[in-house]
Amino acid sequence: MAVSKRNDPVHLGCGTLILIALIVLFFSQGESDELKNEVRQVGTELQQLRTAVGTLKYQVEKQTEEIKSLRESLREKENIENQTVH
Repeated sequence: MAVSKRNDPVHLGCGTLILIALIVLFFSQGESDELKNEVRQVGTELQQLRTAVGTLKYQVEKQTEEIKSLRESLREKENIENQTVH
């Protein structure tokens, strides 16, 4: 058996290349499924966050309206008190 030098080119046959491609495909498929599941999970979490933000936004708007109403009631009460004092 001849000793090969480090500078000699490597020759791969079609069978070897196909085998390498199948190995790469086999091992990358699992990661692809895992990645798809993670993306799906992130999408679900994003939808839940959007729903929560929408709910919070609605509650803030509702509270803002209530605060405006209470301020108006307070101003009216103050005006009535000021008119009775004078």
